[in-house]
Amino acid sequence: MNDRREALPEQVRSTYGRVLTQDLFFFLLDLEVKRARRYQSFLSLLFLKMKESPGHPRQESIETYFQILTDLLAVEMRETDILGLLEDHGLAALLPYADGPAGNAARSRFQSTLKYFNFQEKGFEVTVNHLCFPVNGTDAGEILKNAICAGGVSQ
Repeated sequence: MNDRREALPEQVRSTYGRVLTQDLFFFLLDLEVKRARRYQSFLSLLFLKMKESPGHPRQESIETYFQILTDLLAVEMRETDILGLLEDHGLAALLPYADGPAGNAARSRFQSTLKYFNFQEKGFEVTVNHLCFPVNGTDAGEILKNAICAGGVSQ
């Protein structure tokens, strides 16, 4: 993971100091799931994935637009949300204490913001998936497995 992080532009690595490496994000996800289980609370996860749109010419590199997506996520999410880089131009946001409706509201709000940047016109497609603990899994492994099935995380 460090090799991938080193290959990213400096701006992505330092976006507001908020975006964590994949390993650290998964570690904190595990801790937050254990805390949510212990205190019987919810947590929601948003998984964002950027990929090239077939049939649309790219205007710039995917790293340029991934930087824009990363900045948008950092600005739009609450300070208490935990953001992480994932493999293959993916991002995740862990929303502690957010139940299903709150997670869906955050997803809808972010999708509305994405419309203003029209990534598809630039040759890229951004998907946003939402999962909620304990609805979509009762431990971090099960949640990640469901995220892989939903296409939000690479295997």
